[in-house]
Amino acid sequence: MLVDDLAGSVHQTYGGMADSLYLLDADGRVAFYGMWASAPVLKTALDELLARGGRGVPVAGGIDRVPHLFASFVDGWRGLSRGGADGVLDFELAVPGGATLTFLGNLAKPVLAPLALRATPLPAAAKLALVGGLGAAALAAARGIRHRA
Repeated sequence: MLVDDLAGSVHQTYGGMADSLYLLDADGRVAFYGMWASAPVLKTALDELLARGGRGVPVAGGIDRVPHLFASFVDGWRGLSRGGADGVLDFELAVPGGATLTFLGNLAKPVLAPLALRATPLPAAAKLALVGGLGAAALAAARGIRHRA
C-alpha cells in the first residue's frame, strides 16, 4: 500500500483521476487500474494477481471504468456533512441530487450496507435477483402511474 505525499505526486504521475486505484505487480508494473476505487473490484484483481504469483499484466481485464457510486451514496453522508450546510449545498449544486441521494442512502444504510459496503463481490445470482426485483418494482410503479392517469 502506498501513501502519497500531500502534493499528490504519485497520484498525478498515474493520471490524477479522483478516487482511482492502481494495483502494481511484484515487478512494479501496473497490473490493474480502477478509475473509481471499489473494494470488491480490487479483491477480484488481487486474487487474480496472487494466483499468478504476484506477476502478470493485466489482471481482471486491466482497467475498470465503472463509476462505483453505490457505496459512496450509502456511506458518504458523514464525510459530506462535515463540510456543513455550505459543503452539502456545493455538492448538491455540482452534482444535482448527489447530496440528497447521499442523505437518503445514509438513512437506508442499515438495509443497504450489506450490498453496498462489501469487501468481496456480490455473487452473480444475488446481482441477478436484485436486477430482477428492481425491474419488477419499476414495472409495477409504471403500471400504477398509468392506471391513475
